[in-house]
Amino acid sequence: MNVSLAWVQLLRKCNSIAFSTQNLVATGLDRVRNDVCLNIYDLGNPNVTSTTEPYRKLASSEAISSIKFFSEQPEVLVAGVSRQCIRIYDLRDPGPSGVAQYPTRQVHNIAIDPLDENYLVSAGTTGDPTVTVWDQRFVRQRTPSDPSNHAAVLEFRPIVDNSHSAAIWSLRYSGTKRGSFGVLANTGEFKIIETAQHSHKPDPSQMIPGSNTQIPALSSPHYTRVSHNLRYPSYSNEEKAGEKARVVAYDFITAGGPFSGPSAVTLNANKEIEAFKIPPVAPRINVTALEEIFKGRTIIEKPSRRHGSVAEDLIDIQNKALSEKLNVSPDPKDSLSGRLDRLTIDLPHRSIPLQSATQSSHQMHENILTQGYPDVKLSVSDNLRIFETQKRRCQEGYSLDCRKNKEIVANDPWLVDAWSFVERMDAHAWADGMVGGDLELKYLGITSIWTNELTMYDQRLIDPDAKVSEGIFVEAVKEICETKEFPPFSGISTQYPHNRQLCLSLCGWNLSKIGLRERCSMLVDEGQYYKAIVLAVFQGYKDVALDLLKETIQAKRIENIGLAAVIACDSVNEEQRHLCVWMADMTDDAYLKGLLTYFITGDWNSVVVMEELSLTDRVGVALKYLNDNKLSHFLRMCTQEAIAYGNIEGLLLTGLTNRAMDLFEHYIAKFGDLQTAVLILSRACPLYIQDARWPLWKEIYLNQMQVWRTFLERTHYIKEHNLRSVEREGNSIIKPSAPSLALSCMNCQQNLALRKDPRSGRQHLVPLPGHRSRNKLTSGPQPRPHPPKGMTSSPALACPNCNTPMPRCGLCMMWLGSPDPSKVGAAQALKEEDLEARLIVFCMNCAHGFHGHHARDWFARHAMCPVPDCQ
Repeated sequence: MNVSLAWVQLLRKCNSIAFSTQNLVATGLDRVRNDVCLNIYDLGNPNVTSTTEPYRKLASSEAISSIKFFSEQPEVLVAGVSRQCIRIYDLRDPGPSGVAQYPTRQVHNIAIDPLDENYLVSAGTTGDPTVTVWDQRFVRQRTPSDPSNHAAVLEFRPIVDNSHSAAIWSLRYSGTKRGSFGVLANTGEFKIIETAQHSHKPDPSQMIPGSNTQIPALSSPHYTRVSHNLRYPSYSNEEKAGEKARVVAYDFITAGGPFSGPSAVTLNANKEIEAFKIPPVAPRINVTALEEIFKGRTIIEKPSRRHGSVAEDLIDIQNKALSEKLNVSPDPKDSLSGRLDRLTIDLPHRSIPLQSATQSSHQMHENILTQGYPDVKLSVSDNLRIFETQKRRCQEGYSLDCRKNKEIVANDPWLVDAWSFVERMDAHAWADGMVGGDLELKYLGITSIWTNELTMYDQRLIDPDAKVSEGIFVEAVKEICETKEFPPFSGISTQYPHNRQLCLSLCGWNLSKIGLRERCSMLVDEGQYYKAIVLAVFQGYKDVALDLLKETIQAKRIENIGLAAVIACDSVNEEQRHLCVWMADMTDDAYLKGLLTYFITGDWNSVVVMEELSLTDRVGVALKYLNDNKLSHFLRMCTQEAIAYGNIEGLLLTGLTNRAMDLFEHYIAKFGDLQTAVLILSRACPLYIQDARWPLWKEIYLNQMQVWRTFLERTHYIKEHNLRSVEREGNSIIKPSAPSLALSCMNCQQNLALRKDPRSGRQHLVPLPGHRSRNKLTSGPQPRPHPPKGMTSSPALACPNCNTPMPRCGLCMMWLGSPDPSKVGAAQALKEEDLEARLIVFCMNCAHGFHGHHARDWFARHAMCPVPDCQ
């Protein structure tokens, strides 16, 4: 063997060597002219010498980068053809072309899962650390009539940090855990990936409208179960061991290792050997519908006690978490000088950190949504109370009423602002207020209005024969501004003054002095003194700002720091500029720092880029003071950033358009608030937005309300949504839904009147197992098997889907659905029986069931359930 390999290497470079369990060795060579590059040698032949021809010659003029034999099929191998494809060869086949192949550039470091050889992985070249998981069963099923091949079940692009041009050095599958493989990069990054496959089968009827394509999120059952980073790149901040501990090689430990469970051994650059225990997957936690953690029949932990509304309870938790994170006291009576990096909204016995001079507005919002994690660790009971947030909001009436919603989410000022923006869009659109010419601009965001961009023309065109252009859009905006009697735009010179006025109005920037005064007075009452003064300056009303400053100083709400003299001046001299620099360094208020920054620089760009301010006010400043080119660039960058980070403040820019779907997709992925996304988008979906994600999100939320048993709230939402999904012609675009009131099985939650026939997939009544079929093709009586223990065999008394019996009446203890047993010949006397006796009623509190007339007679005399120990 040594002679043969040496002979091969003298000719050209050998890229890969693989051995099979039948004494076969394969060598993959670089390409030289028209020579073969894949040679197979039979080491079991005693006559093999350095001059012996290979057992098989394959891959003519194709450089081979990686080879691997299958253990269970030792005469079958998979090879990576450089920059071309992955090819499977069966050495029993005399042909040189191989069994099958799949075009790809990920042809290096091929590894086969020893516990399931249907799956293999391969990696890309240097600078392309992409790893693809393949299923060879799909490769082999390729036919000439079907050129497309879906053998790739997962793709990681990139699988490691590629900021320093990484390359995959090694790929290996674990021999003790199916679907688990390791990845080692030249940067020292070492990680373990565990893949899995869920059992959910996508519904063939769930297709993207207008195409034959299935929803991508439901098309593949494979997913990444967990990823373990055992070593980070040597240049990263997470890697504390330094260059000496860089991993250069690794392998999995199959048995007899120092740890129990899966483990790996590594060779470091300093020639040390180190063993790693692969962390186990986080255990599953059993949580009840009441958010209680239990084990067996014992409740281990339950939510902390409620003290008021969901907003009040969340404010308590937020104050506790963020006070610990920011190291401040949540006492709302603190003086301004005693606060550190915060400004608060004072509520009765509450205080919410709202603004910061060191953190961006988006970061402050994330701190509230994540309760300061990971810097702050809340108790289990507090976390369980947070899990109830969406359920309690739904029970309190969180739906499509903006004013009511703002009260319910009062703990989250950013969410309050989002509903305020939706309310402003409703107010602008009232009585065709957003209709100009032949266009309807309802629910468009600031970015769309400024760029004169219109999506879904067919839904927004008043005249279906009209052609949309930028000129028509500008004229429509101008007509809307004139109808609303907006004052002339006062600000920087621009080509689109009406677009700016409409956008400022959507920002909530009052265009009149009276409206601004009212808004600033509300901010003063809420304790946001500097914000009220600064916004008045930003909007160009210095006299209002000076009046507010004088009132707050006289009321001793803020200190007199000489700000009035600076505001009153048209220009700032050098001494005042030095004073402003000193005050900006000393203040911890974001808005005051923004105003002082403008006085120091004299450039509104310095205010626009301050992420500590809310996005609404930054956009307002940009609309009023930036030129057209800078404004377009700013809005484009802010929109992209808001979508990427899932920042709900970006709803101001996206409006309720397709961009909002992308924004909420990232928002849901980060914070899990599907409820808010569905409720906000309900105004425009599916009237103005046709997206495959919307029906999926809505269905999930409706099913969740069903689980919460908020049936009335669910029905109210469906009714309100149907009323809002009506075209201008009065036609509803929502198809009639199934009845919201139905009798469902307590076990499988399916309709008691329907049964699924697995043979046809259609829903209709079919006989239960054990009953005689009425099919004419069936001759003679059929044997009737005994029903399962505890089940009833009567089709009227059991669920037709899971055969679970109906509950018993709490008074007569007979199965619900049966005639009154107290009457002789009850089955024949149904016509004369009380209609209420045929009803099946359930208590909404304890869920016990009764015959209708029994419940009526009992609760006419008693206030407690008749079931023993129910109380």
